[in-house]
Amino acid sequence: MVAIETAAAGRVGLAKLEPSDGELLRRLFYRLSPETIYRRFLSPIVRPEQARPERLLDVDHHDREAVVAVQDGELVGVARYFRRPGTNSAELAVVVADQWQGQGIGTRLLGSLRELAKAEGIERFTLTMQADNRAVLALVRRFWPAPALTIDHGVYEATVPVNVEVRGS
Repeated sequence: MVAIETAAAGRVGLAKLEPSDGELLRRLFYRLSPETIYRRFLSPIVRPEQARPERLLDVDHHDREAVVAVQDGELVGVARYFRRPGTNSAELAVVVADQWQGQGIGTRLLGSLRELAKAEGIERFTLTMQADNRAVLALVRRFWPAPALTIDHGVYEATVPVNVEVRGS
């Protein structure tokens, strides 16, 4: 991991995920509840291998980036983007360990990832989330107060601009 925002002992810092961080990512997976896993992957997976960790660790810090929240050497959250080939648009995903949800970790992760994406020329994020996931919808609305959401089979999709001002900043 390469530190982005360091923190004092017991506090949460931010770092860039590296391909060598597989064991940390695996341990985070086992600290997620089945509901959180389902909401992140939109599938009822039960083992980290089902999430294709090689894909999750495939970061090049340009077209594929991931920012992690770290507390006492363990991952407590991940935000990532994957640029669609030949475009300035990227898919966005965020997950935060259950015990850390509702504490601003997702907001910090998304804010940091957004800045990295802007620096790499990404102009839009595409988002996919379950329509009943109020926590993620609140996170999205913090950055994009009126996202144009479309719904299909209980899943919201949206495309939002990367370069926005966050409410309350």
